[in-house]
Amino acid sequence: MLIDIVIAAAWGLALLVTLWPMAQNGVRLLKRWEIADPTEAQVEEAVRYLKRRRLLYPWIYAGLALAPPWTDGIGQLVVVVLGGSLLAELLALRPRRDALRVATLTPRGLFDIASKWVLGSYTVLVVGGAIYLGMSQQWDRFLWLVLSVVATVVIIWAAVARPATGDQAVDMALRTRSVHVSAGLGVALAGVLIGHSIGFVGILAWISMANTKPVPAKIKG
Repeated sequence: MLIDIVIAAAWGLALLVTLWPMAQNGVRLLKRWEIADPTEAQVEEAVRYLKRRRLLYPWIYAGLALAPPWTDGIGQLVVVVLGGSLLAELLALRPRRDALRVATLTPRGLFDIASKWVLGSYTVLVVGGAIYLGMSQQWDRFLWLVLSVVATVVIIWAAVARPATGDQAVDMALRTRSVHVSAGLGVALAGVLIGHSIGFVGILAWISMANTKPVPAKIKG
């Protein structure tokens, strides 16, 4: 068991090294999310956002080694990324002491930062997956799906509720990214759990949701 944990942690460390965010990653992320010409401070905030998630990957991989086998490597990768997003959003509920707090003049709601198409598609596809797994009595996979739904809902809640810090445009863009990517991950995991060609459809839905652009007016305020 100890060897399995060490091997899993090594895989997570390799993933961390491969995906370690640099300044160019921050620039690319912000441009993808409608920040056309990001400043150095904005890029630093985006890189910090990515680091907060990816530093958790080795630990989550090691934790998965304690769980019984349940899916292939793709499914485990999805769980690791979703788990990293969950823990990072929970940590962000308590802002850094040196962070500049930003107050908005209007209350921030879910649909101010997230696409209704993304949220609606997530709900329909995941409910469909749950019905399939329940009818086929695949209760172990059904449980994993339920856990992913809980994680996704908490991420979405935290993305809306966490205190605003730093640049407002970047803050709102990263909140939107958190919601869209986590919803996409939830659909991808549902597809992997169902298997067959549905798994491929779930991966495509993940890519589509994760790249759905926010409404410019909501981001730029």
